[in-house]
Amino acid sequence: MKKGIKFLSIFLAVVIGYFAVTASIYMPFVIKDAKTVYNDDCDYLMVLGNQVIGKDTPSPLMLDRVARAAEYAKENEDCMIVVCGGITTDEQTISESALMAKLLNEYGINPDRIILEDKSTTTFENFEFAKKVIEEHSRKNIKDVKVAFLSSDYHIHRASVIAEHFGFADIGKVSAVSEEGLFKSLVREYFVGYDLLIRLVTN
Repeated sequence: MKKGIKFLSIFLAVVIGYFAVTASIYMPFVIKDAKTVYNDDCDYLMVLGNQVIGKDTPSPLMLDRVARAAEYAKENEDCMIVVCGGITTDEQTISESALMAKLLNEYGINPDRIILEDKSTTTFENFEFAKKVIEEHSRKNIKDVKVAFLSSDYHIHRASVIAEHFGFADIGKVSAVSEEGLFKSLVREYFVGYDLLIRLVTN
């Protein structure tokens, strides 16, 4: 009985400690980046993938990101667009990247400017695999390429941390406003802080 109470006390202390640290250290950076409108210049713009609903329906967040990517591409006609994301469910019939490329084509973006990274299933893999794609296309080390990533506002900080982890030097950022509401998105980010820490340690 005493051992059970001791274990429960330690468990609760760890949980409370985690949430306290997340709230006081991690989330202020998340909120700051979410409220900042980023529109950095680049030669390669990574568009981070998001959920495909059912077989081939883009999620609202994916639509937000693609619309912003199309706007950016029209304003920066010399940059290449690297759409990221593979197939993450058994139901999908099209990868996230292929679906985003199709949507960009509908916005009038030349297919010759679009490069697919169609293997990744997480944000970590987005950067890990896109790094190889960009280096192969540019024939340069990633440190010598001007790269930016585009993602939803709430996701900017976490993606920046992951980009640095994979060796992207001074990576630029382009933010897409999340139409699902910033509060809801930030709540989700609050609970993935632990997962981010574990992945940084183990990757």
